[in-house]
Amino acid sequence: MSTRCQIGFYETGETNLEKWEALLYRHSDGYPESEHGVISTIKPILDDFQANRGLDDLEYASAWLVAKLKTDYLNIGISNGFHGDIEYFYAIYPDKMVVYETPTDNPRDWKALETIAL
Repeated sequence: MSTRCQIGFYETGETNLEKWEALLYRHSDGYPESEHGVISTIKPILDDFQANRGLDDLEYASAWLVAKLKTDYLNIGISNGFHGDIEYFYAIYPDKMVVYETPTDNPRDWKALETIAL
């Protein structure tokens, strides 16, 4: 079974997680750890964008991430709301990424696992 996740882009760290500016869906490899996990995959892309354009440009940052991650017709997409079957959620801010675990029995009962500087 795939490990699904979503990635939300936010203007500030004080934003309600349900008030995203852009929301992406990743169908598989949504876990944080390992060489194919989300952190090791998207952090270099976000760091590069931060250095060259700035993660406060949410529309372009989220589009850039989709373009860099798109490898087939199923792996990444744009969402219009939260999915009920995700296992992890990644909140992207201009200066950090916060990783949340999302229990399948209550997808809004998110537990912050770690914060990564960008």
